[in-house]
Amino acid sequence: MTQFQQDLSGKIALVTGGSRGIGRGIALKLAQAGADVAVNCLEREDSAQEVVEWIRGMGRRAVSIRADVSTESGADTLFEKFDTEFSHLDILVNNAGPFKVKKLLETTADEWDLMLRGNLLSAFFVTKRAVPRIMKHEGGGSIVFIGSTNSERVGSQHVSCAYSIAKTGVVIMAQTLARDLGSQSIRVNVVNPGFIENDTMTRAMRNWMPSEVPLGHVGAPTNLADAVLFLSSDQASYITGAVLNVHGGLWV
Repeated sequence: MTQFQQDLSGKIALVTGGSRGIGRGIALKLAQAGADVAVNCLEREDSAQEVVEWIRGMGRRAVSIRADVSTESGADTLFEKFDTEFSHLDILVNNAGPFKVKKLLETTADEWDLMLRGNLLSAFFVTKRAVPRIMKHEGGGSIVFIGSTNSERVGSQHVSCAYSIAKTGVVIMAQTLARDLGSQSIRVNVVNPGFIENDTMTRAMRNWMPSEVPLGHVGAPTNLADAVLFLSSDQASYITGAVLNVHGGLWV
């Protein structure tokens, strides 16, 4: 029987929001598959550096880059530092973005702006700068956006409406890019997580979330990372414009 394995040896990846949670899991998974990884963070430089040290311990190149990618100047800073370490880019994972649980009519204008800027504009700023760097290297590349199941359906726990709108925009952006960049052999896909274990979950959230999921438990960051690894690999060479739900059957 053929043994399938994703091999990213020689590839260079950039993961935004890679210092913790889903982003950390993705950065480590890509490195385990052979990729060199740039780990972007907003504030937690110590956590990002810890991820970098783990990756270097695997024998890969890695660097942490602190930059606020929700602003154009921050995205410029990210790639100025990226370019000092790497000659091109093969894999971009747009993971950075804040999350909030807030009823619509209780949301302030600043909170609304934070959700859209942090989740949607950040992906736009980073992708716009990443694509020329992917094109520098023959063979194309892969862009994976981390979306949300809330882009498909209104959740029952008052997840920020602005967050859901931003993630819906992420899906539309990704599918537009999939059409625009296909001729350049750049594949663009979305992974929509459901309830994924993280350090911001409250005890109440941990109590009710499993009952909402047909599989009976929340997911782990590695579940998302496995999906991103697949979409970044040659095994997904004919997949672009896809939205892959990793939610344990949440909306079934």
